[in-house]
Amino acid sequence: MEQILSNPLALKLIAVFVFLFGLCWGSFLNVCIYRIPINKSVVFPPSSCPNCGHGIKWYENIPVLSYLFLRGKCSGCKNPISPIYPIIEFIVGFLFLQAFIVYGFTIDLLFIFFYISALVTIAMIDYQTQIVPDRISVTGIVISLLYGFIGSEMTFKSSLIGVLAGGGGLILVILVFYLITKKIGMGGGDVKILAMEGGFLGAAMLPALLLLAATSAIAAFFIARALGKKNLAPNVTKEDIMSSEEKDLERVLPFGPFLALAGIILIFADKAKVLSFFVF
Repeated sequence: MEQILSNPLALKLIAVFVFLFGLCWGSFLNVCIYRIPINKSVVFPPSSCPNCGHGIKWYENIPVLSYLFLRGKCSGCKNPISPIYPIIEFIVGFLFLQAFIVYGFTIDLLFIFFYISALVTIAMIDYQTQIVPDRISVTGIVISLLYGFIGSEMTFKSSLIGVLAGGGGLILVILVFYLITKKIGMGGGDVKILAMEGGFLGAAMLPALLLLAATSAIAAFFIARALGKKNLAPNVTKEDIMSSEEKDLERVLPFGPFLALAGIILIFADKAKVLSFFVF
């Protein structure tokens, strides 16, 4: 194995395999994103068109390529297939490739694969439904502590402090905001996301993570407003944010996607090597 890993050509071939694996895993995450919010098994039944029920054949389920081959339409009812499916597949493939280049064949790589998968899934589900599934976020917190216990990048102590600082710090922010405005500024799902990210990144990275997430969320909010979109969180009610004013609903934005984006960026901070890996 050491001889293989020391061979530059072999490493590049393995990297290509990891990218292809990431594409396939991204296809599975698409299933999770669709089925978890409706409490449906992510394994059975096999994938089918949500519009006509057409069973998806194996050759219609090849990541990215099948979407292009089918020209973005179901082969049964000819209804359009959302381009978000191949986009998610490509993003996960790229991120898995980056993780392999940065962490190599180590135990840390498996944890980073999970971290990426959890955040991509959470981001999409929160964007679509304004729900952060506990089965992902709470599991992520436990896995982050395990990462600190047996991984090489973190210690159990630093992961534990990161979890407590991430979750506890955001709870404090929510409480202070409520005391000032008598309204709920963020949900419990955001607390669990930040707790998980703190376990993987450590407490020292949390200020930068929150700043990046908040900045990107503010930018997205104003861009959406400029495009004429007002209700950015249609599943949130006035009761959820403890407000009687309709205009407050127009200010609600799912924060999970931005926490996820910032968390993925920071796990690779100062480590972006994809281009140099294949060129040199």
